[in-house]
Amino acid sequence: MNEQTLRYWKRTYSALAGRRGYGPCYTFSEVLVLLVTKRLVEQLGVDVSKLEPIAVELFEACKSSVMLLSGADHTVYVDVARMIVIPGNASEKSAGGVRIELSLPDLARELRARILDSLGDDEAAQMSLALGPTAIGSPPKQKQA
Repeated sequence: MNEQTLRYWKRTYSALAGRRGYGPCYTFSEVLVLLVTKRLVEQLGVDVSKLEPIAVELFEACKSSVMLLSGADHTVYVDVARMIVIPGNASEKSAGGVRIELSLPDLARELRARILDSLGDDEAAQMSLALGPTAIGSPPKQKQA
């Protein structure tokens, strides 16, 4: 995605609007929302401005990125007529109308793989922390003689 597209999407999504600076940082869940948006725009021709009413729900659905990576079923549906996000376990999903199914675990795993690929094939690319083991808790009391 180019910078101009990202700038436009940041204006559409108020959760990202405050990101300024030369190299703003994004959380995994925020990047996942951008991937969902990219799929909806490129594959289904959805106008980004139409997603603005469901932006908060999209960000909430993607916040549980740890659970998404665990493989738990976390499918959500976008009801196109009402522009709402419906959790996959809701009984409302079987009602009539056009719905877009978003398999968030699949998208989260794809995003994770892309991030790891960008680091290179070498497992050493995963930076190890330069901190040694640390005892947790208070030190044992010594008996006085």
